[in-house]
Amino acid sequence: MKIFRLILLVSLSISSLPAKNVPTPVMAVSFAMNRDPKKWVGQISAAEELYIIFEFVPAGESVNAWKEMVEQQIGFTPASLRDYVDVWKKGMLRSDSKLIINEQMEKDGSLIAAYASAVGQEIGVRRFIKGKDGIYMLSYMVRPKYRDDARLKIWMDIIYSATLVSNPQRR
Repeated sequence: MKIFRLILLVSLSISSLPAKNVPTPVMAVSFAMNRDPKKWVGQISAAEELYIIFEFVPAGESVNAWKEMVEQQIGFTPASLRDYVDVWKKGMLRSDSKLIINEQMEKDGSLIAAYASAVGQEIGVRRFIKGKDGIYMLSYMVRPKYRDDARLKIWMDIIYSATLVSNPQRR
């Protein structure tokens, strides 16, 4: 039930955006945030015709000064998953030429990228899933000095088990 409420929260937040020609996504990412005992609060940081970014930080923290962050994104694009991930990687490498990225293709066709950026002061894991209307992403990021292997494992498990479901707002 908590997973459904999370999907509904994100969907309602997206549907209440100011009119900027932001499409209503066909799908939603279902993930078990409740596996993490930390309380997370979400806010939309960007929404345009081509993408939506929804960010979560631990309660009491700010997206502008994050130590840990969960990010859910949708890129409305007909691009293949491989092409989209390659463009994402190029952008990441432009900001940090020494970026370390490890990719893993999943049985369902999604791709998981784990990365570490010294320049960006960020360690992260991101799942890319091809949906009917674009590429859906879920990621967990942490600043290296706040890295906790047990928490990173929790989030890797959450991201590895994330799936796409029909958006309840489009029924």
